[in-house]
Amino acid sequence: MNLHLVKKKPQNLTTVLAELQKVTKTFSNGVTVIKDLNLSIYKSDFITLLGKSGCGKTTILKMLCGLMKTTKGKIIWPTSTFTNSEKNPANLSVVFQDPNLLPWLNVFDNTFLPLKLRKIDRYKGYESVISCLKLVGLNSFKKYYPNQLSGGMKMRVAIARALVTKPKVMLMDEPFAALDEITRFRLNDDLLKIYKKYNLTIIFITHSVYESAYLSNKIALISDLPAHLNETIHLSSNKNRTDDYRLNPEYLENCKKISEKLNKYNKLSLYE
Repeated sequence: MNLHLVKKKPQNLTTVLAELQKVTKTFSNGVTVIKDLNLSIYKSDFITLLGKSGCGKTTILKMLCGLMKTTKGKIIWPTSTFTNSEKNPANLSVVFQDPNLLPWLNVFDNTFLPLKLRKIDRYKGYESVISCLKLVGLNSFKKYYPNQLSGGMKMRVAIARALVTKPKVMLMDEPFAALDEITRFRLNDDLLKIYKKYNLTIIFITHSVYESAYLSNKIALISDLPAHLNETIHLSSNKNRTDDYRLNPEYLENCKKISEKLNKYNKLSLYE
């Protein structure tokens, strides 16, 4: 039986941004990582894929953005249906756990890189780059190189680089996992501000119950291998959350209930 933390409201089907229909992924060694996964993503969702390490969350993300092919099933975006396309099916940007900055480029040029690849010259792209660097608090560091930056600053550059193309959707694969707790909290707050400012749809991966409950309006609980959707948890609006929300009884209760559901599904998986 599905239990939601808030009453689920009917959603207009026209707002569906992406849909995974019975998606299966089997690797060349015969291991099936994803099996018959169904998941709907709506415009303006901040949906977190939450599950154990190695359960296939990153594989789901790679299939969503076309970096990896499905074995079976469909991934449907508003303007295209694809199973083996390597094209960007929507206006997507991806932020990985490793910032992947080019060490020979400074902060400005690392952020400018996606525009350069689109053959946009520096003059035309300058304001967009500066705007994104200001948004992540790094405009005064635009001439610095990656080896002069902290881990949190490198991740800010990666986020600015992802934003410079003005995406509609951001896919984020554990971007804050390697950071200390103070920096992680600060970047969580900044990410919510960016999400609200640009009216983004964000698909986020984390192992942290606390991070998922703070950032998301929906949490997709992913099973152990082969991965499928155990349940989607609907939370209250995340549009106006601030650092104070971490002490809110609602937040603490949500963390407790999410943990209980994860424990329930993990216990069930032992006997399947």
